[in-house]
Amino acid sequence: MKKKYIVSSIILIFIILVIVIMFVIYQKNINISVADVELDIENNNESQEVNYGWEWKYDTPENYGINSNDINSLYNRYDFSQVYSTVIIKNDHIINEYYKDGYDKNSIFTLQSCSKSITSALIGIAIDKGYIKDVNVNISEYFPQIENYNNEYLKDITIWHLLTHTSGLNISDDAIWYEWRASDNWVDFALSQPSIAPPGQVFDYSTAGTHLLAAILEKATGKSLYEFGKENLFDLIGMSSVQCETDPQGVGDGGNGFSMTPYDMAKFGRLYLNGGNWEGKQIISKEYIEESIKIQYDRSSGYADYDYQWWIDEYGQNGYTAFWAQGFGGQYIYVVPQLDLIVIFTSNRDNAINYQGRNSVYWQFMDDLVDIFD
Repeated sequence: MKKKYIVSSIILIFIILVIVIMFVIYQKNINISVADVELDIENNNESQEVNYGWEWKYDTPENYGINSNDINSLYNRYDFSQVYSTVIIKNDHIINEYYKDGYDKNSIFTLQSCSKSITSALIGIAIDKGYIKDVNVNISEYFPQIENYNNEYLKDITIWHLLTHTSGLNISDDAIWYEWRASDNWVDFALSQPSIAPPGQVFDYSTAGTHLLAAILEKATGKSLYEFGKENLFDLIGMSSVQCETDPQGVGDGGNGFSMTPYDMAKFGRLYLNGGNWEGKQIISKEYIEESIKIQYDRSSGYADYDYQWWIDEYGQNGYTAFWAQGFGGQYIYVVPQLDLIVIFTSNRDNAINYQGRNSVYWQFMDDLVDIFD
């Protein structure tokens, strides 16, 4: 009987030890799992910081040999009553900012036609990644409905023609803006318009043409304009404020529909200033950037020439080349490479002051500002 009791005790002790060991192992596994979860969270945070961690630095104009009063006097020289914000960046440092009462660096503004330059960048990225072969691809590859229209020139229009506003279609903003925006299908409305010239012969500024580029990008990538931009551009350089409207069919409004803060506008300008490179990572190929900011179509008239959805001309007495994105009512992203200068303007689009051409307050401001930095 005593022997049986001892055996039972040993078995019981053994069972208790097994239970204790299993509990310890289980507890350890729980701790490891929690640690793993915490590590994953930390890694995710680190990933976010890599994407969004870059921030603008600040400095004074005096550190670049510029008198602050000379810049500030420009604001008093011109009618800035409808200007909401101005940001001046020199050598990667914000050296001057102006905000109308009620606005600040976190305010989100409509870009209007500055959106065209964003869409051009996304087309370039799609080409870099192989979604689109090159700028010489015929748009008929993406719009089979072209066969239904009685227009002999449609089949000859390429992405290059849309990038340079030389499609020959009668879709300029002056010709069809209101009817186009009121239509149920912006893409089909644009494609159904007659041609006024063969592709490549006439410059005719067209938001509808840029919208066709947005539709092509969405067809080529299988993603919305905003989704593709977020994955391949916005998140990579910390443009976290970007918003984008769509047409009645849900196609991103690439010609007119982007909005963001002045700081994010400036980041986009910085990307182009640096040849598509952002802190060592090539976001857009240098080759596409170079093509984008050289004269693609010499208009031989008007106040500036045109690149891939960017304007280009000279500023200041010594003729410094600048390229810029321009939106209705006074939205601008100016880049002056030789001076390492970026200037942002946002303004009231609903009460637009004279904003276009050499007589605009923005052009005059830039002329004077370039001379200050020269």
